[in-house]
Amino acid sequence: MATIIPKKSTVAGKVPTTSDLGLGEICLNHADHILYSRHPGTGAVYAIGGGSAAVERFWAFALSGNTVYLASISTSDFPSSGSVYDVALWDITKTTTNDNGDVVSESSAIGAWNNKQNLTYA
Repeated sequence: MATIIPKKSTVAGKVPTTSDLGLGEICLNHADHILYSRHPGTGAVYAIGGGSAAVERFWAFALSGNTVYLASISTSDFPSSGSVYDVALWDITKTTTNDNGDVVSESSAIGAWNNKQNLTYA
């Protein structure tokens, strides 16, 4: 089983910079209770969850071989019944790497998380 060890900070208000995080890396600020990542498409650092910075979005990710799916959906788009994973309003990024970990393709789509492998990515 793989172990995930995030980068970390205990300094309140510290947000990692693009030079602190590589694509696909995560950082946990223990003082603020916020988890950060770096967007594979834009390179921007953003809050994934925790604190008050990211509570308006729900995040999910999946690994399939050399492909990583990262997605988010607004909490205002949550269905009143059924599964949130069936809602077709997910912003999904698909990143594929080679065996050395180098990014070979990045694309995005909007659709249901449950259908992520069958969407048309551009």
